[in-house]
Amino acid sequence: MKKIIFILPFIVLVLGFTAGHIVDENLQILLKQFKIEEATAKSDVFYSVSGPSFYIPNVKVLKDLTIGDRVSTIASIGKNVKEFVSSREFISKYNQLREDRKPTPPEAPKYSAQLKEEQKESLKNSIAETEKSKAQMPKDQQAMFDEIITALKQQLKDIDDPENTMFTPEMDGYIKQSYDMQMDEYNKSVAEWEIEYPANNPKPMIKTWINTFLKNSLNINYNAKTVKNNDGKIKFVDQEYESKDGQWKLYYRAGKETVTAARTFAQNWLNELK
Repeated sequence: MKKIIFILPFIVLVLGFTAGHIVDENLQILLKQFKIEEATAKSDVFYSVSGPSFYIPNVKVLKDLTIGDRVSTIASIGKNVKEFVSSREFISKYNQLREDRKPTPPEAPKYSAQLKEEQKESLKNSIAETEKSKAQMPKDQQAMFDEIITALKQQLKDIDDPENTMFTPEMDGYIKQSYDMQMDEYNKSVAEWEIEYPANNPKPMIKTWINTFLKNSLNINYNAKTVKNNDGKIKFVDQEYESKDGQWKLYYRAGKETVTAARTFAQNWLNELK
């Protein structure tokens, strides 16, 4: 089975920029090979970290790299990506993402007095529209609107009926109780959001990204047997491996040396973030 090169998932793509400027000549060449613009590279890295996701663009470009080149590329890319995620540009994007993911508070409740007035206004409009429709109909067809108008007027009258349980202090109590419960949930969500997305500090998000990679790339059986079927596609002999997701198969194709280097880099970075 041909090996498809695997660039460390949390590095995602080849780039060599620091604070907006490409600084590594080798990585400039690789960006051209991948046909990726610097702005696109930055955008894809941010998308991957914040996902987290592990999209690898133009992976076929990497097929011809030797194992040694793969390992050295990982180290070089890792260094530059670490610098990028510490840059003002990345943190600015992170803060915007943080605000976008902030829980939305519940709408302020409407109590009986407001609900009553809104329902009255709605019924009055309905009566007016029905009377207008009636007037536009031939005389012999107007009578069928009378029953509707009578019913609407009765509903309007019933709103002020003291026995109407829809608009009472008790109902207001239920409304407030429901709103208070929603606010409790909202406050809990905000507290969790503050922990997951602290201001000006993307470290928790980066750690989630790295931990996801370390979990997904663990226990890959690089000795799993494959076979070419009748249509020329390469498949695993063991159905257990054939049913694995795309990420697992990508790590398998990358090879043990590449993934081990990626995992080593990832673990060292994770240790620095603690």
